[in-house]
Amino acid sequence: MKNLKSLQLRVFAAMILIVVLALVFTGLVSSYQYREQSADYHRNRLERKEEQVLKSLENVVSGTYLKLSDENMSRIFNEAVGQISEIQGVDFTLYSIEGDLIKSSRRDVPRQLFRPLLERVMDNERFVVEEVNEGRSVLSSFFFLKNENVPLAIVHLPYFEDNSFNEYELKEFLERIGIVYALILAVALVVGYFIARYITNPMKEVAHHLAETGLGYAEKIELKTRSTELDSLIESYNRMIDELYDSAQKLARSERDKAWKEMARQVAHEIKNPLTPMQLQVQQFEMSFDPKAKDAKSQLKEFSKAMLQQISTLNRIATAFSDFAQMPELKRDQINGVSVVQGAVQVFTESFIHFEASEAEILLYVDGSQLTQVVNNLVKNAVEACKEVEAPEVIIRVHRDEQKFVLSVIDNGVGMSQEIQHRIFEPRFTTKTSGMGLGLAIVRASVEQNQGTIDCQSVSGEGTQFTVSFEALS
Repeated sequence: MKNLKSLQLRVFAAMILIVVLALVFTGLVSSYQYREQSADYHRNRLERKEEQVLKSLENVVSGTYLKLSDENMSRIFNEAVGQISEIQGVDFTLYSIEGDLIKSSRRDVPRQLFRPLLERVMDNERFVVEEVNEGRSVLSSFFFLKNENVPLAIVHLPYFEDNSFNEYELKEFLERIGIVYALILAVALVVGYFIARYITNPMKEVAHHLAETGLGYAEKIELKTRSTELDSLIESYNRMIDELYDSAQKLARSERDKAWKEMARQVAHEIKNPLTPMQLQVQQFEMSFDPKAKDAKSQLKEFSKAMLQQISTLNRIATAFSDFAQMPELKRDQINGVSVVQGAVQVFTESFIHFEASEAEILLYVDGSQLTQVVNNLVKNAVEACKEVEAPEVIIRVHRDEQKFVLSVIDNGVGMSQEIQHRIFEPRFTTKTSGMGLGLAIVRASVEQNQGTIDCQSVSGEGTQFTVSFEALS
């Protein structure tokens, strides 16, 4: 329950985070857009001023009777500079091609252009320098005054940017959008809470029913909210419950009371093996699942696939239960043994369990459900054998040996004596205080039914290794 609340909180927090990030992103984009528009406005205005001043200066040049030489430039523009400045509403300065001052509408201007600046002006038809003067941005434009495409002088036109109105508009816009997003955030808090509950409630109900499933108590899952990913899992579970109920009814009506009691204990043992890791996997999935993750759909699909695989095994056990625990009907097919074994191992959550495979795909012709049951029983036995070990370790290894698919389950548990090893595959033999001793007997029967072999090697106090092999497809 705590894990579900944690998942619910993560979903809720993710939705709120999205709203906050949207607010921040909108503010940044708006601020950037306003400033870009302001910069474009000032650049365009500067260009218009340049065109106006240049046209006025060209009129002065075309109307003079004096020779266009450096000596006459001061006389030609003596009065014209001030008149143009007043008409156009801008200050500007004229420099000779050598960088010497000719005439300016302002006082206190440099009498000569700095050499680096002059060189940059000479290398460009038009050159603009951006500076900051007393907290205000200043664009200084340098361009040529030409006569018949021959440069006569350098024009320096300073332009002072005034962004006070744009800054005010930006502030007003951000304040208004802030109010809107505050309302959106309030709505998101309420909506996010209910969406988080909507997402996690189906998982909560599934986990609850799986935890309480047994022969004495088995209730169908009826969810108010369904999802495509969970539908097949729930349907398989409910079908299993129906079959278990039908089997129990048939046996209850039978006169063989002794056979019923023993069979019930046997089936309970076999059903408990896959149910325990199923419950653990559901709990782990609740803790790690993030519905906002990119691979959330893939995670949910893999989870459903693993559950369906286990439930399929339970279904076949339940079917056989009605026929007095006969082995399920063999349904051999071409499968990837590596993926089937890996899927069965994934339901176990113990940190000391390790899966190893020499290659990603080894094809074989067996019953996939029975192979899953074999893995479940062997791994469960290995985990139980390591309970009293200080540093437990269970290794599930899959590899190809010539034309053989080989599965090894290795543990460093308590091990077995030679006497016990000779009897472990016998029905009804067990070293445990509870159970009917059917697990390994069923494992051997399943392996042999699929034309495979199983072997056990164990040393008391050191550990055990079970080796299962089948013919691999080339």
